[in-house]
Amino acid sequence: MAADSGDGAIFPEHAVSLAHRFLTPSLFDRLSRLKTGTGFTLEQAIRSGRENPDSHIGIYAGDAQTYALFKEIFDPVIRTYHQITGPICHVSRLDLLDLPDLDPHNRLIVSTRIRVARNLSGHAFPPSITPQNRQIVVRQIKQTLDALPEPLQGHFHAMDALTLDQIRNRALTGTAFLPGDRFQASAGIIRDFPASRGVFMSHDRTFRVWVNEEDHLRIICLEKTGNLSKVFNRMVSALAHISDTLELASDPRLGYLTACPTNIGTAMRAGMHIRLPNLENHPDRLKRLASTHGLQIRGTRGEKTAVTESVFDISNRFRLGTGETQLIQTLHTGIAAIIKAETQLAKSGPESPEP
Repeated sequence: MAADSGDGAIFPEHAVSLAHRFLTPSLFDRLSRLKTGTGFTLEQAIRSGRENPDSHIGIYAGDAQTYALFKEIFDPVIRTYHQITGPICHVSRLDLLDLPDLDPHNRLIVSTRIRVARNLSGHAFPPSITPQNRQIVVRQIKQTLDALPEPLQGHFHAMDALTLDQIRNRALTGTAFLPGDRFQASAGIIRDFPASRGVFMSHDRTFRVWVNEEDHLRIICLEKTGNLSKVFNRMVSALAHISDTLELASDPRLGYLTACPTNIGTAMRAGMHIRLPNLENHPDRLKRLASTHGLQIRGTRGEKTAVTESVFDISNRFRLGTGETQLIQTLHTGIAAIIKAETQLAKSGPESPEP
């Protein structure tokens, strides 16, 4: 039964979100009277979950203070999603790595991609940001990106004057991003789109930054190999330079703070597109392997998409409580186990039994 504030249900009765599960009428009544320094309220935080009953999380943060002021609802959501039973504690660790290439002949791995989210300290996050503040954020970020060292240097592609058709075309080349989904729309993230948005791309196309998407910064390193260390070490270098000139929103307990509580902590998703024609026919075995190694399986084009040409998107499941370096090592171990299983199935034939 949906929680009720006295004026009606807080969420639709068929809502499935974690916010719906934990937001009792008394808690809603008490927290709904509060407002952060940027004016963000509980009503705004849960709007996406109310308008989209199928939302898994159902709550967004409008600024860094949101996590502290509305701790009584955010903490149980965070604990449940990130599967934390003890105290919530995050320590970031970004050490350079030297791991062997998982697929040196490029037989299975199509590409490796690491994405990190960051927000600037002292500014409202995209769900709550004003058009004027968004302009300030993009200007500050652009100044930082213009001063990157030579291996990361590139060009900033502003999206302000683009039509939706132009954005779609540029998204195919990586120099623009599409407006967000209905969950982000309800959260207020795509207001005024595409004003004060843009994409920075390095000259070699292996380093990109989305500005003012779901978070102020979506920092991306990628290449079409299985060399996970190379991609991660590039990210470490980029983050070092960015954090030298920009003050980033973070918390001693929660790590780096993001609009969606699923991304806090490392705010990192490291993954590979990998072709698994044999394991595709053994989905239970693939799921077990992923679960054992703390990995998440998604469709070829990401969450809630289909698998095409047997290409899966496999990445780290958790982001909070474990440092970045450890998550990369865990991903490397998990992908190695998946490649071994795929290779064994290829040798034994498609009808081989489940182990």
